[in-house]
Amino acid sequence: MTAKKVIKKPISVTLDAEVLDELQKLIEAGEASSLSSVINETLRSRIERRRQARQAREYIEEHLLGGDRLSDPEVVEARGMVAAVQARAAARRSSGATAA
Repeated sequence: MTAKKVIKKPISVTLDAEVLDELQKLIEAGEASSLSSVINETLRSRIERRRQARQAREYIEEHLLGGDRLSDPEVVEARGMVAAVQARAAARRSSGATAA
């Protein structure tokens, strides 16, 4: 199996000073090899989450709604429900971390 060649393209971006400071701390701490690698990883993660959300929506529409499309208000409500679940999970994790 041959390895896929990754083509890199230089671009110019403007970052908030606080964001850049935190990214530099990651690099200094050895948690990332470069600014480019952190940005690349973050954007790949966002693209993947978007792809997964699209697949979940398609699955729901096909298998649970019998082919009906979710309305925009239903999508907004679902996003709110997911955000609430994520917030509760984050709160549980942080309260568990401080209790330990």
